[in-house]
Amino acid sequence: MATAAAVMSTAPLGAQPATKSATPVRFASLPGANVITVVANDYTFDMPSSIPAGLTTMRFSNKGKELHHVYLVKVEKGKKPDDVLAFFKAGGPPPKWMKPVGGPNAPAPGDETVFTSTLEAGDYVALCVIPSPGGPPHVMKGMIKALTVTASTRKAAAPVADITLTLSDYDLAFSKPLAPGKHVIAVRNMGKQPHEFFMAQLMPGKSPMDMAKFAENPVGAPPGKPMGGITDIVPGDVVYLQVDVPKGEFAFMCFTPDMKDGKPHLAHGMIKQISVK
Repeated sequence: MATAAAVMSTAPLGAQPATKSATPVRFASLPGANVITVVANDYTFDMPSSIPAGLTTMRFSNKGKELHHVYLVKVEKGKKPDDVLAFFKAGGPPPKWMKPVGGPNAPAPGDETVFTSTLEAGDYVALCVIPSPGGPPHVMKGMIKALTVTASTRKAAAPVADITLTLSDYDLAFSKPLAPGKHVIAVRNMGKQPHEFFMAQLMPGKSPMDMAKFAENPVGAPPGKPMGGITDIVPGDVVYLQVDVPKGEFAFMCFTPDMKDGKPHLAHGMIKQISVK
């Protein structure tokens, strides 16, 4: 989805991905992990205002009629949603006090995205920057909320992923062919800029660029079914996505604005079609 401008690189938040041939661990069963439900409507988030630090799974449910996601940023102490909103209204380079840490990207209305990452204690702001049809991003309609992550001694091992998706400047590459079925995907950013990815199952005869154009201005019948993904993570970060992939043709793309020219990364080639057989 269209996202906030890229921010500076910082140290990774998550553990390094582990891959093996065993059956992937379901996120909700991870010992010690915190599982929270986030519900999106048009144009609000229903979610906790405070959670403990550590391994956290967000089960993100879209109950609205439009596409929504959770663009989660960690902010310096004292910064509030109003400060983030002021940045979006003013435009320009992203402030150094705001860092994207990833979140669940847009599923189709009525569907769910399951996302896991390790959150440090501190102040966060959750927002949606997907645009309405012909209109402003949802954050401008009040889709923004503060989240406090409190210090915690709880411990949980990172999920065991069965496949890794590497994001770079400007590519998306799986560690092996994506097969039908349930997967735990470790998503790692090996580029020098923040990256996200959005995935959708394409309708017959439709292309990834058709899906990209619809996502940026969602008017008319969609050329595919949105299936989530992750919102921006900074270089070095690793997060996890649980997804059930059917057979078909899929579009994968990154909408993050480039740090040099401001164009979405898909305009630099970070968009591709993948066949799942």
